[in-house]
Amino acid sequence: MAVEVGWSFGEFMRRATGVAPFPFQERLAQEGLPELLRVPPGAGKTAAAVLPWLWRLRRFGDVPGRLVYVLPMRSLVVQTRDEVAAWLDALGLREEVGVHVFMGGEDRDDDAWQMEPFRPVILIGTQDMVVSRLLMRGYGESRARWPVSFGLLHAGSQFVFDETQLMGAALGTSVQLQALRGVLGCALGSSTMWMSATVEPAELVTADRPVPPVAVGLSEADRASPRLARRLAAGRRFSRLPVPDEAKGYAAAVAGGLLERHVPGTRTLAYVNTVRRAEQVAAEVTKQLKGRTGGPSVVLVHAQFRPGERAELVGEALAEPGAAGLVVVTTQALEAGADISSRVLFLEACPWSSVVQRCGRSNRYGEWAQGADVLWAVPPGGPRGAAPYAEEDLVASVAVLEGWEGRLVTTVELTEAKVAEERPVFVELRRRDVVQLWDTSADLSGADVDVSRWVRAGEDHNAQVAWRAWEEGRPGEGEPVPRREELCPAPVADLRELAGKGRLWVRNQVEGGWQSAGARGVRPGERYLMDAAGGGYRPRVGWSPASRAAVEVIGTALPAEAGEGGGLGSDPRSRHSRWVTLAEHGQDVRTELAGLLEQVPAADISAEMAEAALLAALHHDIGKSHKVFAQALTSGGPAPGPGPWAKSPHHGRYERPYFRHELVSALMLLDPASGLLEGSTEADLAAFLAAAHHGKVRLAVRPVGQEAEAPTQQILGVEDGESVGPVDLGAAGVVPQVVLDLSGFEIGGGRCGRSWVQRVTALRDRPDVGPFRLTWLEAVVRMADWRASRAYEPHRAAAALNDRNHPEWAKPASVGAGTSPEVAAVPLPRGEQLAFGLESSEEIR
Repeated sequence: MAVEVGWSFGEFMRRATGVAPFPFQERLAQEGLPELLRVPPGAGKTAAAVLPWLWRLRRFGDVPGRLVYVLPMRSLVVQTRDEVAAWLDALGLREEVGVHVFMGGEDRDDDAWQMEPFRPVILIGTQDMVVSRLLMRGYGESRARWPVSFGLLHAGSQFVFDETQLMGAALGTSVQLQALRGVLGCALGSSTMWMSATVEPAELVTADRPVPPVAVGLSEADRASPRLARRLAAGRRFSRLPVPDEAKGYAAAVAGGLLERHVPGTRTLAYVNTVRRAEQVAAEVTKQLKGRTGGPSVVLVHAQFRPGERAELVGEALAEPGAAGLVVVTTQALEAGADISSRVLFLEACPWSSVVQRCGRSNRYGEWAQGADVLWAVPPGGPRGAAPYAEEDLVASVAVLEGWEGRLVTTVELTEAKVAEERPVFVELRRRDVVQLWDTSADLSGADVDVSRWVRAGEDHNAQVAWRAWEEGRPGEGEPVPRREELCPAPVADLRELAGKGRLWVRNQVEGGWQSAGARGVRPGERYLMDAAGGGYRPRVGWSPASRAAVEVIGTALPAEAGEGGGLGSDPRSRHSRWVTLAEHGQDVRTELAGLLEQVPAADISAEMAEAALLAALHHDIGKSHKVFAQALTSGGPAPGPGPWAKSPHHGRYERPYFRHELVSALMLLDPASGLLEGSTEADLAAFLAAAHHGKVRLAVRPVGQEAEAPTQQILGVEDGESVGPVDLGAAGVVPQVVLDLSGFEIGGGRCGRSWVQRVTALRDRPDVGPFRLTWLEAVVRMADWRASRAYEPHRAAAALNDRNHPEWAKPASVGAGTSPEVAAVPLPRGEQLAFGLESSEEIR
């Protein structure tokens, strides 16, 4: 039975977790989430972020309905998701509240939460995946999906940034984005809470947020709580581990020290600052155990694994140790957020905030009354050995650790120690940057604005790699994009070296197909393919660029048309199992959008904006009456009637490269001869929303490829001066014939008076619209389109009715015209999508 809305927070948390809340958690439930929460490791920050928000959402409905939980490390995402899902199960709320993760790959579960933008949901992801989406450059997403995540996330979200001391550049970016949402306006209110044991309020001061927040921490009542007091009094005894100053022999010395101090039946945890050195230490531990009987198990965990192997290894690391015990060698991957404790802990000297976090995994719950052991060492190699940290930070930490030699130090002493730590200066995100990033068009060379400087600091950038088997040693034309389960994070520096050798392949999102990454360069967050026969990965070691052993290819092969299609001119989302007329589809999308807009307070979107959005929804596909689209729609067989048609079971290739029907829709709307925008006070808004409903026609609209050399002006497969129509839209009337005028895309607007860029930038820069509100409207119109399209597959949607735990299950706010609510309530499950030759809900629109 689901938890009662009238329950007290104490009852609510006991039902979820089995224990009563600490006083500070109760305070957050009663007062709401603060901007800054400072509590020590092991005090229950995750529960303090999630459960008070959820309780207030159900009890008062006065908080944003979407919780976005951001973590610094990828290895923590699945663990946090599982913990949150267990709480929802215990509360009986699993069907009411969605839980989804942001991960790279084509089979992410973005669709479920995006299709139901007002359903309560908890989203969990790394700073890379979340912050890049907040900057309109979502890592692991196609370019066309960027505005959807941007528009929805910036509206009606409660953000929680956990373990901020590890986030580097993303911390300041998150502060600036929260401030800029207030400056530029957004459709629905959003808030942010930052959490850390060590962050100072002054670190949350930026150009647009000059006043530091008030921190909430532990009270005297918290410190007196028996369960928390035991954790705060938990001790660990510090001692320096003798190791060589040079790299030679270092890993062997650390391994020997770990095995010498290891206590059977317990967990020994070793934190090493770099992935390569962690691999060396784990290999040495395994080597020194060779030939022994009854020795502990050894697990290596870092961020550079494919999801399947990583999940198995993290599961081994978190599992209760057997009789012989367990040695876990890790990096920052298990430094923060991991609910793990150890009897013996080793750490390499690091900034003090990281020392605190690592030691928070030693005697975490006070389970060893006599204290646990913490061994530490200075990394080898002199100043260079400090990487990825500043040498000054290591020196400051070493001074304190040396003073604690042989001492039993409590959690309180650990967290209250004042140790100098360099605060790197990052490039601060500014208003002009947000405005520039709003345009998702690549420049003429195919390059984009690099957002990595606002996402993660220095050289600590990753992209993602998948391995495929090719007879010719390179991907074919129809090679699909990678799925999540295939992808391994890999350092950009390593990938640039491989790209220079011709071993890396990247998707060309304009032309379609794959090209050598060396031709374009390597960018953080991008997805790449490698030849499995050439090596680069080992299952229990992870990313191994020097390995030449063949890599096992994982995942189910997808059809060639799956994924993101063939580039700018592809349109697989117009393929459906039945013929759908323009009149039917336009009315269905308008009905869906009306249902969504009913849930928006009038103060957030004006009546005029809502009416423009509904007008765009009704006419968003009238460009499909163009002869190029009609020819592609009937390429596999004749239509069952005169149409005009929006979808068919056999949509083929366009006779003109790069053709975009939504550009035709916008031109028809703007032409006075159509009469479609007559009397509208938001004509430009309606035209933009129709143009942007696939995310490929937004601000910069220009000729592509050979179009610039065409004898007749041509843009995205549309020729100047050609006629379209008349178009019969049934109850919506008949749109008269229109002569398409491309001069509006010239500088100054040509015969149109105002250019497309002038129209769209005026909307983006209007105080009552702005980039956040405009993109939210764009995203919601697209959601209405997606939802209406989903309803055209009732026989496949019904197959999911018996699987309410499917990760893409969601209850719609409204349904398409003439569709049974029971049937429309469930999107196509992934297996059904693949059976139809599709990969995600984006591809069935």
